[in-house]
Amino acid sequence: MRSRGAAIGTVLAGLFGLGAATNASATASWVIAGGGDKPNRDLWVVDEASISDSSDLVGFLQTSTQEQQSAYLKQMRRKGKLKEGEVRAGPDPQFDIRVDEVFESAGKPNRIMSKYRVNCARGTVGTQHGQVQWRDRRPEDMAAKAAHAPASFGESQLVKFVCNRGKDARDRNPAKTSPQLGFLFIGETGMSPTDFIWQHLWDDGKRPAFTYKPSAAEMDAIEKRLENSLARGTALAGQVIDSHQRSANRAGRNTLMETWIGKAERDFTGSWGAPDRFVDAYGGVRTLYYRKGYVNRGSNVYGQVLSEDYHWCDVTVEVQNGVIRDYSTSGNECAKLIR
Repeated sequence: MRSRGAAIGTVLAGLFGLGAATNASATASWVIAGGGDKPNRDLWVVDEASISDSSDLVGFLQTSTQEQQSAYLKQMRRKGKLKEGEVRAGPDPQFDIRVDEVFESAGKPNRIMSKYRVNCARGTVGTQHGQVQWRDRRPEDMAAKAAHAPASFGESQLVKFVCNRGKDARDRNPAKTSPQLGFLFIGETGMSPTDFIWQHLWDDGKRPAFTYKPSAAEMDAIEKRLENSLARGTALAGQVIDSHQRSANRAGRNTLMETWIGKAERDFTGSWGAPDRFVDAYGGVRTLYYRKGYVNRGSNVYGQVLSEDYHWCDVTVEVQNGVIRDYSTSGNECAKLIR
């Protein structure tokens, strides 16, 4: 098994061009735009495998009406395109995607690495973050750019690529769309597409050398930044999941249970009794499971059961560090059983 330090070292090698690309990071890369003549060529390379849905589903669920939510769920269940005249329901379809701009000239960066967000409903692009990788000096972080109309041929092609080849686009065939849109599939390029481009597309030119070597202190700082970014990403993912779960649970809200949010777990179990079962998870998270209910049985004069009518409610309570965070209910008699 590779050590954590070795793995981060591989990432740093890719960032600074200190090593050849490897197959450690699978890619499905395309060249979507390019310009200039030798020795000033540049290319836009995107990684199809990096596309991720960034639509604001949580925000939509929290602010939309019941009718809007029903229309969205109906469209989600139906395969194929919208019917003629039908308006798309739900949040704007948005996607994040990794983009590399690769430059041939020694006077320009080796590449610019960016994470773009594309809004397919509005046809806009914006960057979440980016980094300029120079050959002769330390990399420079780029500020995020707000959503805007495509300002270059590359950005226009990016909108076409993402919105014609969305992550879950079942009705789109790459073999049919890529020729007329000007996309070139180059497949697996490893961690850095620049090596592939110089080996296979710019093999008629001479690649400028890297003259900048980061110091040990800079390497440590980059490693720490990568670790912090990973921690922030994990925390953000948890917040999104929690928020989505709360939105999904809104149909099962209960007046009595609402009063327990923010209260101590020991007070809750003191009132409700021990749960039927519980599950402990990482980070002080515990999930309590309760089932409440009764059965009405109909019998004949001989005591034989002729019918059974079940009344039940399942209650799931989410606890973190001894405090009630949220809950959900499901069943056919929750309003009567929990009050």
